[in-house]
Amino acid sequence: MKNLYFAYRSFWPELETMKKFRECGIDTFCYMVSNTVNSLGEPYTKYPPVWKWNQVYDLSAFRRQTDDILNAVPDARLMCVIDLNTPHWWTRYLGAFGVRYDSFYELGKIAQAETWRNDTAAYLRVLLECAEKEYPDHIVAYILGAGGATEWHDRSRGEESVYRLAAWQRWRRRKGLLPVDIPGRLRRDHASHDFITGQTDCTSYYNGIDPTGCYEDLFPEGPGLLREPFHEQEVMDYWRFCNESNVESARFFLEESRKIIRPEVELGMFFGYGVGQWMLVSGGHLEYEKLLAVPELDFIMAPVSYVGRGMGHGTTSMTVHESIRINGKRMLQEMDQRTGTGNRRLADYIELPDPSQPAADQQEWSDHTDSRELAKKFVMAADGVWRSEDDIIAGMRRDTAYCLIHQDSLWWFDMWGGFYEGKAVFDNLKKMKELWDAESLATCDDVSDVLMVEDPENLYLLNDMDCRCGSFRRCALQALSRSGLAYSVASVANLERMDLKRFKLIVFCHPFRLREAYQKVFGGGRSVLWLYGHHQ
Repeated sequence: MKNLYFAYRSFWPELETMKKFRECGIDTFCYMVSNTVNSLGEPYTKYPPVWKWNQVYDLSAFRRQTDDILNAVPDARLMCVIDLNTPHWWTRYLGAFGVRYDSFYELGKIAQAETWRNDTAAYLRVLLECAEKEYPDHIVAYILGAGGATEWHDRSRGEESVYRLAAWQRWRRRKGLLPVDIPGRLRRDHASHDFITGQTDCTSYYNGIDPTGCYEDLFPEGPGLLREPFHEQEVMDYWRFCNESNVESARFFLEESRKIIRPEVELGMFFGYGVGQWMLVSGGHLEYEKLLAVPELDFIMAPVSYVGRGMGHGTTSMTVHESIRINGKRMLQEMDQRTGTGNRRLADYIELPDPSQPAADQQEWSDHTDSRELAKKFVMAADGVWRSEDDIIAGMRRDTAYCLIHQDSLWWFDMWGGFYEGKAVFDNLKKMKELWDAESLATCDDVSDVLMVEDPENLYLLNDMDCRCGSFRRCALQALSRSGLAYSVASVANLERMDLKRFKLIVFCHPFRLREAYQKVFGGGRSVLWLYGHHQ
């Protein structure tokens, strides 16, 4: 049986908090080794970069970061996140020739470049060799990160580069198609069909967000919601290529890592946000089933869904849980909920907006050109903040119970410190860890009788520049999380390998095209709910 983790994570060296977690019985701690900056332009960690220049590495920075944790918690089991994103110097060096890109926001433009892969793999090998030689008694897992927020999000919106163009044409030749140029922006960001155009979804995260104000001029009737395959197949093919390329890049680094690390050490990645509401098509996660089939991967991670973070909701995962189980992998749920005590000051001059203010999640832009005005919108999941000590305790219990039921790992993500404070909170944490130790390895059968079905194939029909595209999955998941019903989430591809006898209700949340695989759900006296579907 693969490992189950009950762990603590922070971007910063919150050493005193780590000691408190250890006193509560938690012995597993996650830390990040990074050479880049976050989305606010600040270094991810408090330690200097390891990757200094071409084949120049300062491993003392890695040792110092690891040793600081071990000095605070000598018996710590360590999970090491390795940020593979390009250092700033790498992006600038030769960038004038149009051959270097920032993988944090432009992953898809550089991921097919041999120079990026070679240089990054060389850094990865040096770091892993050092870690495996000097900390074999402590490091139990590595997590490989790249792209937006190190979560393998491609946020380039399909933009071209010479690497991407060459790979796209190779992809088409393998499919027996003529090589063509990358579809232009107006084609990529537009879909030909729409319904109920007056409806908006202000809760979407990334989907349809236009901080420029330009799309109102580019698409005065809206960007459109659904693509029509007969006329827009080339665009759909391109997005499929982009998603497959993202998986192929991730697999490359998994394979390189497995050549070096001990067999018992696990490899994980943030990936497979199959039922999240983030960048459904352009973000690069739609081919998650291909990544789950990679033998070198042991577990995947995702933050718990923004659908069910607040009080009165039910915890939900962004991943398609049944796909993970069927492929023999495990899930690690990242508990990164904001709390009223969490630190918001990231530097002397940077303070995040206060998510506990009334209606903080309802902020809207009134000026597309004022950066201070734009920043009001991004309060980091204000709708799910745990404001009081009672909220924090109740939320932690709820999320721990969720992971016990699903036999998932978890870590408490204390991003910049202060998320978990107070005697009552730590007394509760100690009790939860005792319960975890007693129950986490218990064998149990899945008794869920409601099934939500995800169909990645049909999602290629959606245009994620329309803010409503996230609603197909979010609304169904939100209803299930609040219902109190026992439910599972699976992909269409999983149906052939599942015993469906126990399910009384099956929900298809985006069956735009009815496919042969759907036929297995009929019969057995169950109800089947088709949302927003049509027969073609």
